[in-house]
Amino acid sequence: MTNKTRTRKPAQKTASPKDGLARRQEILSAALNLFSSRDYSAITIKDIAQLAGVNTSLLYYYFEDKEALFRAALEEAVGAAMRNYEEVASKHSEPVDLIDDWFQMHVQLAEDIRRLVKILMDYSGSPSQTRVLDDVVRKFYDVEIDILTKAVRRGQRAGLFKAVSPQAAAAFASTHLDGVMVRSIIQPQLDIAGAIDTFREAFWAYVGYKK
Repeated sequence: MTNKTRTRKPAQKTASPKDGLARRQEILSAALNLFSSRDYSAITIKDIAQLAGVNTSLLYYYFEDKEALFRAALEEAVGAAMRNYEEVASKHSEPVDLIDDWFQMHVQLAEDIRRLVKILMDYSGSPSQTRVLDDVVRKFYDVEIDILTKAVRRGQRAGLFKAVSPQAAAAFASTHLDGVMVRSIIQPQLDIAGAIDTFREAFWAYVGYKK
């Protein structure tokens, strides 16, 4: 009696959770590129699928519709910006260094921040606003203002800054940095680094800091 060798069938590959997360991230990245460069109404699910290199039907596996994808892209962009803000804050104990690095971060990450500002502008005029995303956007600005406010207070306690309102100084920085990014969207040829350097000097004068 002879032993028959059984041929094993190759195991079928199934998509792992990691594969799914990577694919979702690729779709979000493609969506961010489109939402930050074109008007929301001019973008279709097919456009996003083509840029991501996937079938249109796959997008509906991850996202209910274009509106859901837009919300996810906004959350992704805000989350990335907040991580950058918190990283800068964690690196410095000296207020002048922190604020100086804050300005420099906007130069180094200008393209990413411009994309976020463009998406926020679209969202502010979108009928698809939701309370959840309003909270995400509010938290983003709250984190920024809180970090800068604390830095200004530390500078005042150290005798480096004059007695201005720390919250007003933080709002001044946040608002005008956004303004530079909005201007760069309107005029793409704008020298962002030069504009931020000019504003940095205006901010130091506002808080009374002399180098």
